Amino acid sequence: MTGIAAHTQTTLDLIATFREKVEPLGAVVDHVRSTTEAALVIAAAAESVAAYAAVVSAELIAAAPGLIAALGDAGIETSVPVDAAEALDRPLGLSLARRAVAETGSVLLAEPDLPDRATALVTEFNLTVCQTSDLVASLDDIVADLLAVASQPRGGYATLVTGPSRTADIEMSLTVGVQGPKRVAVLFVDDLG
Repeated sequence: MTGIAAHTQTTLDLIATFREKVEPLGAVVDHVRSTTEAALVIAAAAESVAAYAAVVSAELIAAAPGLIAALGDAGIETSVPVDAAEALDRPLGLSLARRAVAETGSVLLAEPDLPDRATALVTEFNLTVCQTSDLVASLDDIVADLLAVASQPRGGYATLVTGPSRTADIEMSLTVGVQGPKRVAVLFVDDLG
């Protein structure tokens, strides 16, 4: 973990709680200070699945253009899917969390369009980027966000994601990745700007 001196103990405690909740489910959690460091973490994740390109939500590109540039410098091509089919089963998808919830180890995704949602929900490996200041303690802390999403002029869609996709059949045989990503990572970045 980098950037420890820049945080209050409360922020570090929230990250530790988030990690404690989601890592047993198979997710990976990392925390860095800058977009340059974030690009290195993402490049290592891409290398782990032999991916040199990623589908990226338009929201992430708008929120972190410096990160997208740093990914290019690290040799990772990025593209925004035009439709959900372009993201289906791609090796790596990058999305932006609106919030992260420490008590459950969940990220709140609220992408406005289906192609953006697809980067998080139908790729083989989803890495969700979250501004560290968007990490909150409990589900009670995201009520205003959910209301804001639901109150959008054309309605809204939000998803709480906690670890890789899991499903069990009638015989209770657990399978990972059948209806969503097989691998999930959450990357907290102190400064996405």
